[in-house]
Amino acid sequence: MDIVKQKQIREGTLLVLVGAMALVANLPHNLLAKIGVETSLLMAILGLMVVFALFLYMRFFFFVLYALLAVGANLPEKWAEGLGINQGPLLAALIAMVVLSLINYGTKALPSGLEAKQRKQNPEATKLLLESIDRRNVPYIKTLLTMDFDLDTFDDQRMTPLMYAAQRGEFKIVQLLIKRGASPLLVGPSGRASEVALKSNFPAVTEYLRKVEEVQAAEAARRAAAQADDTSALAA
Repeated sequence: MDIVKQKQIREGTLLVLVGAMALVANLPHNLLAKIGVETSLLMAILGLMVVFALFLYMRFFFFVLYALLAVGANLPEKWAEGLGINQGPLLAALIAMVVLSLINYGTKALPSGLEAKQRKQNPEATKLLLESIDRRNVPYIKTLLTMDFDLDTFDDQRMTPLMYAAQRGEFKIVQLLIKRGASPLLVGPSGRASEVALKSNFPAVTEYLRKVEEVQAAEAARRAAAQADDTSALAA
């Protein structure tokens, strides 16, 4: 089983658990009593399963934050009053975090400016990405790109996934890779990705990549100048 299927299984399991909790919470108590099911016990078990799934799926910091907000928002009123806790802001923060998480999940293919500067290499994911580009499997590629791994890894032929897509004229895939942070400035045996596309006679891809190169080169120059100014200010 490859890493994409594993990811999809984890996500599906989490959704099923949350859906089950919502379903059980809304079942008539009389119905549950007839079949001998204790609602509170069942909800507690499902709640623990969801917490466990969240722990496996989310980063530890966010898991702890979610857990603390959920506990605070659901404290008994007397406890909350005794501790001087206002549950309203906690509940609002919890709802906001859930909404923002859903928005972030739906827009992972777009750059936010908050991405990690240094991503870890993932040979298995890179291999699957190259195979998916070769097969033009865009849905699979989109799923792979939700994983934060280094897209600028060279293969045995000194080709990055972006160069590989440019060589095949896959304009949409090239755009997806750029949006996820692939660099068009890297140089391989055939030059940059734009030059690879040009040699393979894909002018539209070449033009797009050259525009991105100009923007990124200008941004890199701006950052270098700002860093130099900061260094000079510190020296002074």
